[in-house]
Amino acid sequence: MNVNGRILRANTRTFVFGTRVPKEDVPVFGAFVKTRIQRKDATVFGLIYDIVVEDDGMTRMLSVAEDGLVRPEEIEWQRSRRVPIEVSVLCVGYRDGGSAGSPIRQVIPPQPPITLDEVVSCTKDEVQQFTQRLDFFRLVLEAHDAPCDELLAASLRLASETHSDPRAFLRQCGRELARLLANDGARLDGLLRRLI
Repeated sequence: MNVNGRILRANTRTFVFGTRVPKEDVPVFGAFVKTRIQRKDATVFGLIYDIVVEDDGMTRMLSVAEDGLVRPEEIEWQRSRRVPIEVSVLCVGYRDGGSAGSPIRQVIPPQPPITLDEVVSCTKDEVQQFTQRLDFFRLVLEAHDAPCDELLAASLRLASETHSDPRAFLRQCGRELARLLANDGARLDGLLRRLI
């Protein structure tokens, strides 16, 4: 999956971008993406938390057509076209400047991206580097506009694939979750089960 889209709307906590992709490249829930902001030419990192597949006139017509009137080739042709998608992202950190060596701050960025700024997938190296620290857990766990527990678990499962020892990474995440959710055993148990 290689996300490539443009910002539709944004605030400091979340942004939404639009894209048109073939069905095999539909973005994945929990995936890490990035965009830019003007302040200090910073890179903002985020997690995909909602994906809406838009329809068009032809899709509507095919979906309500009577059985037998639509040939399988017509449906396959429609599905093979680039699908319009709207994707919502939770901001989980940023890095000042264009240098990969600059420190990553796992906090809300100082400003939102601007309409039509480009959004792309993070590389495996960027995901691995971002997840060396786990301070972003609080941002996700306290998110009101996203299914926070599901989002955190999905993003950590994806991030574990970038680490040399995925199981050790997930154990480290489990320990951090246990620390953060020490007073909420039921929520902690649910999150730990989702990491497997």
